[in-house]
Amino acid sequence: MMGIRIGMPLIQANQLIQHRSQQVDEQHADEEIGPQLNVLPHDPYVDYQDLVALAAKLQSHIAPLVAIEPLEKYPWAGFPRHQPESLLCDVSGVEHLFGGEQGLLEATSKFLSDASLHARIAIAPSVSAAWAMAHFGAAAIEVVDDPATSLGPLPVESLRLDLATVATLDRLGIERVDQLLRLPRGGLATRLGKNVVTRISQAMDEIDEPINVHHDEPEICCSHELEYPTDDREILLHRIEWMMEEIGAGLATRKHGALSLLCRLGLAAHPPLNIVIGLFAPSQDTKHLLSLLSSRFENFRIPSNVVTLMLSIPLTSPLRSVQSGLFDDANDHVCSSHSFGGSSVSRLVDSLSGRLGRDAVLSVESETDSLPENAYSVYPMTGFSAIGSTSIGGKSKSRSRTRPNQKGFRHQNKKEATDDRNESMTINTLPSRDDAMRRPLTIFANPLLLTSLAPPSAQSGDVPSVVRFRNQTFRIVAVWGPERIETGWWKGPSIRRDYYRVETANGRWWWIYRDIATTKTADAHATWMMHGQFT
Repeated sequence: MMGIRIGMPLIQANQLIQHRSQQVDEQHADEEIGPQLNVLPHDPYVDYQDLVALAAKLQSHIAPLVAIEPLEKYPWAGFPRHQPESLLCDVSGVEHLFGGEQGLLEATSKFLSDASLHARIAIAPSVSAAWAMAHFGAAAIEVVDDPATSLGPLPVESLRLDLATVATLDRLGIERVDQLLRLPRGGLATRLGKNVVTRISQAMDEIDEPINVHHDEPEICCSHELEYPTDDREILLHRIEWMMEEIGAGLATRKHGALSLLCRLGLAAHPPLNIVIGLFAPSQDTKHLLSLLSSRFENFRIPSNVVTLMLSIPLTSPLRSVQSGLFDDANDHVCSSHSFGGSSVSRLVDSLSGRLGRDAVLSVESETDSLPENAYSVYPMTGFSAIGSTSIGGKSKSRSRTRPNQKGFRHQNKKEATDDRNESMTINTLPSRDDAMRRPLTIFANPLLLTSLAPPSAQSGDVPSVVRFRNQTFRIVAVWGPERIETGWWKGPSIRRDYYRVETANGRWWWIYRDIATTKTADAHATWMMHGQFT
């Protein structure tokens, strides 16, 4: 490992990667290899789904009794992420299948390594002791025989205590488990609560700590074999409508809604044909699901007769009703897909995604990036759970739009704006809600080159008075700016730009910039780029 830990600031992790890259470059000067930092937004829902999938695999390869670590109401001290991150396995009676505990550890480590997972593993007489050694032990693989001896040097946070209890122990000078074990438990229960005594007893294997073994719920599925193979769409949709009733009953029993629907057509002379439909919000409405499937049937050709039909729900989410209060703002839940479940908005998103494709109907999420082209990201609105939804696709390649303000700088007096240009540079260069037109309606994903044809004039200020854009010549008649936009030093090579809002003689409004790096020689040779348009 390179020293990167969970919870480490991104800038610190980036520095470790860069330092490691320099070492690799020195060892392999003629090869282009080295570690790369891939930064993705955190999605707790996806993490949990992956943990559930891993638990199912461990049940079939290592031990039949596997549980996902239980959580309490509040986070434990030292673990601000209040989400399951560990798996608990009851290995009683399975060690002999691997030649003992050491063989079991090696088999588990190899299984996780083959899955590209780096794990910390511990075997102990109790769940609490194993959890403590896996999280705070010195080695990545630990075997505990005597919990009191092994857990003694560990911090008290290893007992899964709450923040207030750890803070109290810290004020008393108690930092390690062995210090805590020397105190009488009767006094601990009186002063710190029974939970502390319970945690100690669990760690010392004095009381049992039951685990809730994970059981995979069977996928909601329905299949039907046609008596006479056919490619008639009406007949197929009639059979699917009948099957959809069984799917709806399964969803109602679990109190879940479908987020994804799979229809598999078993063909007589070709491989099976799969139709996958994603939904914006969980839905139990079988008529809505059938309409989405029917619209998809219109967009493809069935190559041969259909022999079997199969419907399944690969992805579900619990249904949650959101009831508005008498004085609630109507915009309070506008961003929640739960609030749109079964509504016309949800149906519209589902229908558009079904007809245009899942990647054509996107939602926008703002990013903390100073560069305009990286200030937002997009992700598909359908096919994912609304729990912990985040961007999944990195920076967008499409246009970014903002809402125009009818009282923007378009209605200012041109001469006054030109004469007072220098004053506006210092007084009002930052965007504000009162002047939304400081940002263009359209942002180009890749800035476009402007060719300077004439030096700056009295009217154009620092900007060339005449430019060529897309083989057309334009004369600049008014300028507002500059506005400096630059990236932080922690994001690699610095990017510094001076942005200007300009008006051309034929009434066009542009957002242009010059890179500060290109102005070191002379302004006459500066590279000017078009980044957005106001009209």
